[in-house]
Amino acid sequence: MTNATTFGPFPTLSTEQWKEVKNTHNRFTSPKGLGRPLGIFPHAFALPDAARLTGPDTEIRLAGSMPRVLEYDETIREFIVNAAMLAQSKHRRDAFPVIFIRRGFYGHSQRLSEPFGTTVELEGPGGHLSAQARPSISSMSEVAHLKLKPVKDCPWLSKSLKVLQYYMDSTAGHYHIPHMVTTGPCDTVNYATGSTLLLESFYTHPKEMHQLLRMATDLIIEHILACKRIAGDRLIADHTYLLDGAYCICSEIRSQFSPEHYAEFEAPYLKEIGEAVGKLHIHVSGPIEHSVPDTLQDTNITHYKFWLRDCNLKRVSELVGNRVSMDFFCNDCMPQIGFKDSVEFYKYIFLNTRPESRWTIPHTWFAGNYPARPLAWTDAFNLAYDELDKQGTLPAGVRAFGKIQ
Repeated sequence: MTNATTFGPFPTLSTEQWKEVKNTHNRFTSPKGLGRPLGIFPHAFALPDAARLTGPDTEIRLAGSMPRVLEYDETIREFIVNAAMLAQSKHRRDAFPVIFIRRGFYGHSQRLSEPFGTTVELEGPGGHLSAQARPSISSMSEVAHLKLKPVKDCPWLSKSLKVLQYYMDSTAGHYHIPHMVTTGPCDTVNYATGSTLLLESFYTHPKEMHQLLRMATDLIIEHILACKRIAGDRLIADHTYLLDGAYCICSEIRSQFSPEHYAEFEAPYLKEIGEAVGKLHIHVSGPIEHSVPDTLQDTNITHYKFWLRDCNLKRVSELVGNRVSMDFFCNDCMPQIGFKDSVEFYKYIFLNTRPESRWTIPHTWFAGNYPARPLAWTDAFNLAYDELDKQGTLPAGVRAFGKIQ
């Protein structure tokens, strides 16, 4: 068995660095905010001083007495090296080291649909790119007699908890771990039914839909609590990385249905999840303006992460005020509605958030990939800053954050 004298090193921030990070995140998550955006830049390789940063100068020995899994260990060590580099960088701003679990190790969010009988298929190198769940429910007539499969009989869902335990044991609890991407009730049921049947059934079979959503909600709560039992306060929100004890839920298909259907079929179940597990962050793909009012009524929801161009950021900022904080994705996967380049992406954010808005700065791939004008995300941020500064339209909050250089 490995003991404390034979594993490590596990480099992290200094005591003073940690004190500053925790204080900054606490202030950001209060309604008053920081008076500036939050800069969580956790990837040392993407920072301007990356070439001068160094990893541990000794072999990294992972903790735990379990049989080793090479592909897990390689990824864990990569993030431990990143932790050492990040602690040295003057550009990490409000970031802190994390150990990220790659999605192909646990079946992506589709794992949560396995109890409904779906088959999850992974795509891309190592299965990390994406996943598909083959729907298992072809008619609402099947729902009355549907029984969920036990978690132990679900290959990816059962494996996910083992993987989380492996990561915790391997790092001896030294690092925060962004939780595994997790869908909300409607998105989980959508994997089992397919979108057409789901959306039709809001109108034709509301009783059966509520039965499925009840099952999904209980399943999601059980899974989140199981993860919290393993990782405790080391578990942080996937997608957002805020140190506020919240859990991030993908509530994406809300973009495809009405405010009335959101209020009936998604909002009450998200509220139940928040009451059971604590604060929630919400990740949305597609338009969100129509669901914002009902979302804001749920005091457990404290943060939104959403795609720009799908949404009118100015309108969303007006609706949320300082009630929830915000975070953004670009739309480079949809060039026809996307941004010309990442400079325009940052300018759009700077000009369409409000003085009271609490928002975090998108970084690395979240800022987009524009082959016609390839720029490091930090260079794009600085160019956007300079352009608006010259025009006299640079917001005070962005000025307070400063350039990344």
